[in-house]
Amino acid sequence: MTDTPASPDRPSPRTLARAALVGLAIVIVIGLIIAAGSALTPFIIGLALAYLLMPVVNWLDKWMPRWAAILLVYAIGLLILAALLIFLVPPLVNQTIRLTANIARPDALERLIAAVVDWYHTNVPPEFQSPLEQMVQSSLPAIQENLSTIATTAGAFLLRQMRQIFSWLSFLVGFLIVPIWLFYVLQDARKARIFINRQLNYRIRPDFWNAWGIVDRSLSAYIRGQLTLGLIVGVAVGISLAATDLIPGINVDYILPLALWAGVAELVPMIGAMLGAIPAVIVTWFVGGPISALVVLVVFTVVQLVENNYLVPRVIGESVGVHPAILIVMLVVFGTLFGLLGVVLAAPVTAATRDLYLYTYRRLSGKSPAEAIALTSRFVKRARRPTSQPAAASTTQDQTLP
Repeated sequence: MTDTPASPDRPSPRTLARAALVGLAIVIVIGLIIAAGSALTPFIIGLALAYLLMPVVNWLDKWMPRWAAILLVYAIGLLILAALLIFLVPPLVNQTIRLTANIARPDALERLIAAVVDWYHTNVPPEFQSPLEQMVQSSLPAIQENLSTIATTAGAFLLRQMRQIFSWLSFLVGFLIVPIWLFYVLQDARKARIFINRQLNYRIRPDFWNAWGIVDRSLSAYIRGQLTLGLIVGVAVGISLAATDLIPGINVDYILPLALWAGVAELVPMIGAMLGAIPAVIVTWFVGGPISALVVLVVFTVVQLVENNYLVPRVIGESVGVHPAILIVMLVVFGTLFGLLGVVLAAPVTAATRDLYLYTYRRLSGKSPAEAIALTSRFVKRARRPTSQPAAASTTQDQTLP
């Protein structure tokens, strides 16, 4: 008895039984993962690291054995982690604790308001002060109450997130089984594709790998690019703020937490630069006054201009091709459902869902897997093209919607 179906339109009983067995195995694995819960957190982080490190290992694999490429990546990672733990983490923790303590002080808001009022009386013409004062005075109680609540909540949230990050780092360093497990994942990644192919019916293999490629294309380049941009922006902001602090009359404090926040905020599409700049400007105004805050705002503006014009095209290329109006809505939806991780993944997940829909629609329209993936790829290239660039001539098939 062979695996080949008796007729083109009807799979054999053995094929159906094998498909049911694979489906049952998937259900059992998913059930075990859900039951294990947080115990699998190290392995989830390990999978994320494998996804990020796989291109590096594949590139080094061209010049050395794969096991040697993995060990080289491990050695570089350990050196970087050791340098961070020795030189960066202690001052970062110290500055974060001081910043949180100052934010949580009862008189912090009053001192900030006093600094703003002093600048206001010095720089605003007297004829404009009276109407502005009347307007502010009528709404000051509500503003003060809201700002006090926001400041206290933001300080507590920042401290919780920093503690969580450092606990994750300690967990990863101390959990030796994850690097060993990650080694085998990176070593045998190519065998996994062969194994998956053997479990799939020959009819669905092209569709499965086309869908896999669509998701990988949307996620991989975007996430790796955003992480690289976050690292570059964080380092650039840290160096720029440190250099700014050396200018006579300019006082900038809490440089490491502000640089770290700028790098993390860069992961948020579209509004990341603003999210990174606002806390830095407010904190610097509180520490060094309005002139220092203005200089810090200029620093963030320059970093953002350099990033948009030189870094983004070279690091992640064009965007995922999602219209800004749609992306803003998806940021809100994903942020509400999944928190910070949802905000970071909103753009690539939205793009992947769109591309999977287009591919499925064309397959249901009678296109072959090769034709469907080709038409979807053309659509994605058009969507990622800047609006100022004229569209190339398209074939009649390529213009078929969706």
